[in-house]
Amino acid sequence: MILPSECGQFSPVFMGLAATLGVVTWRLWQRGLASSKGLVVGFVSALMLGVGIGSLVKQRLSPWPLEAGATYYLSGELFGVPQVSRFNTRYRVRVDCLGQTAADCSVFTDRLPGLWPVVVELSTTRQHSLLRPGQRVQVPVQPTAIRVQSSPAAFNVQRWLLSNHVVARVKLKKGAAVTPLRETWWSMDRVRTELNAVLARRMLASGEGGLSSYPVILALVSGDRSLMGDPHWEVFNRTGTTHLVAISGLHVGLVATLVTFLVLPLFRRWHGFTNRYPASHGALVVAWIACLFYAGLAGFAIPTQRALIMLSVYVLLKLTGRAQHLWFGLLVALTLVLLWDPVACLSLGFWLSFVAVYLILWLIGGGVSARSGLSQWSQVQLGLFVGLAPALLYAVHSVSLVSAFTNALAIPVIGFVVVPLSLLWVTLWSLCGESVVFLLDAALWVTEGLLWFLQLISGWRYSVWTVGERSLASLLLAMVGVLWLVSAGLPGRAWGVVLLLPMLLPQSSGNGLYIMGSGSGRVILQSKSQVWSLSRSHWPQPIARWQSDLLSHWGVMMPMGEVPLHHSRDLWLARGGVFSAFELDTDALGARAVQSIHYAGLCSRAQWHSGGVQFERYPVAAKPERCALGLTWGQTRLLYWPLGTQRDQRQVFEQIAGERFDAIVLDLGKGKAAIPELLSLLGHSGELIAIKPLPESLQEPVLDRGIPLHVIAEDGYYYRALPEGAGD
Repeated sequence: MILPSECGQFSPVFMGLAATLGVVTWRLWQRGLASSKGLVVGFVSALMLGVGIGSLVKQRLSPWPLEAGATYYLSGELFGVPQVSRFNTRYRVRVDCLGQTAADCSVFTDRLPGLWPVVVELSTTRQHSLLRPGQRVQVPVQPTAIRVQSSPAAFNVQRWLLSNHVVARVKLKKGAAVTPLRETWWSMDRVRTELNAVLARRMLASGEGGLSSYPVILALVSGDRSLMGDPHWEVFNRTGTTHLVAISGLHVGLVATLVTFLVLPLFRRWHGFTNRYPASHGALVVAWIACLFYAGLAGFAIPTQRALIMLSVYVLLKLTGRAQHLWFGLLVALTLVLLWDPVACLSLGFWLSFVAVYLILWLIGGGVSARSGLSQWSQVQLGLFVGLAPALLYAVHSVSLVSAFTNALAIPVIGFVVVPLSLLWVTLWSLCGESVVFLLDAALWVTEGLLWFLQLISGWRYSVWTVGERSLASLLLAMVGVLWLVSAGLPGRAWGVVLLLPMLLPQSSGNGLYIMGSGSGRVILQSKSQVWSLSRSHWPQPIARWQSDLLSHWGVMMPMGEVPLHHSRDLWLARGGVFSAFELDTDALGARAVQSIHYAGLCSRAQWHSGGVQFERYPVAAKPERCALGLTWGQTRLLYWPLGTQRDQRQVFEQIAGERFDAIVLDLGKGKAAIPELLSLLGHSGELIAIKPLPESLQEPVLDRGIPLHVIAEDGYYYRALPEGAGD
């Protein structure tokens, strides 16, 4: 997957080389040379096969270069549960054909139906009555832009789209008609959609807010997490139990274990079966069928597909008498998953799931003395915490320190109580209706108790350990330390902790100035003791999502519960920009956490200092709520320019005509012009930073003068290192 998409045209060459080397490997094995030359040739053959398949799939799933504003005709099958938000409804379509006319498929034709499906995300301004899961339709659409990564901590949208096979985002053309082509008589996705509506209505009727149990039940039975809110995610993230509400190998394995445990005694008493086959074989087949139903109810999401493939490999090896080779089974499952969905390797869940299974096999295998189930369970949870911590710290920059304890209690409750009750309710509800609601009530009651427990644990300040961005070298070092720690019999195992320190110890990194753009401009400056930002008001949230993501990316912990707020009225009443200052507290270990937050209107004060940075307001005459802002730290000066009208710009320019700045940040609305005289405020080697595309009035002067230009809409974000000692 590292190779560029253009390498896909050479996929037949790679696969041909793989086939040739495979034949050579077979002949070497026949001659008894498989242990030497055959091993090397076989490895190269597998590498060529992987390169060929990976480059082919990456080319097939590359983003479509659709022309903005053009109309295309999209044909395909709707699948999944529609995602309804305040502003639109999003559907997913498996594409068969795309062209510029209704009878045209020149843009895309699916020549590999059923293999590595190509998906398009279709959005409408409202829920369309003719768009239903399981239906094949033709719709006129227009492409929508996919934003670039707008900050160091921004979610990698391009990577997510590729891992989910999404090649484009489009919207239904305004006033266009939907043409139904074919509709299946029954669709599991329609059942999932109805289940979503039923639980949403029940949650609304119950009046539950905050940590309601209904969204958790929906996520556990159908994989749909659209009803979950920020309180749910905060509790699950801080306790390391987010994986419990994402149907994956854990849930499929628990369902298989429970079904096997229940039906195995029945098969043992069925002498007509046991006279021919072992009772365990029949129980495993029934468990596999139950998991197939569960995976279908979850919409055959990619994590569920991986889990079902792994279970199928284990069942097949068990039926053929090779299940004792667990390492072989794990490698076969890994190979089949990558063949079925090569882009799965781009997902963090893929690596976490296989590393978790590897650690479990490593921890419970090879023991020479019998141990109790409780001892094994505790050892597995601690081993998973230690083993997965480096990957989590590297990928998401934080790890829950209470995850081993919370998972040891939550996994049995979810797997053996809540999920069985919920699945039994769904099965009987489709047949008997409301008469089996007591099963749902029981599942809700148990889930409420579990959520109360998790919320209590998440209140501890160090329930989450945040370290900030880490290097690949520290990850590799930590992996060696993990293997040293979990390997019984190796001398000096305690020294493995030393190898974990570069990954675990907090470090202050990324100090400097960041300028970002996502709708409106965002100017952020980070020092060791303070982080401040200029942005538009995000009331009623005291901390915007993008701010909390950035703080976590920089290794700053967010305490659970309320943070002391100062002058929050300014955030509420602000008409334009808002100044937010995050005061940081550093403990004895060097970990930083938000201590308090101060707010101020962008144009509310003439001059003030914050963390060694001086701010100076340049207001518009008779309109004090409109202003430009000067920022000075050390010898560096920056001018923030959010003035939309040329009249306001000229009034402010007259106040500062003789001053010079190292950088000017243009935060103008789309289509707004800027006065050319503004460029005279730039000093020698001064830079111009435009949040939106550069106004036409400045394009020629900037080119003539050779002024360094950064366009945030194209570059993603801008970074400038903080001078030594500034901001402290």
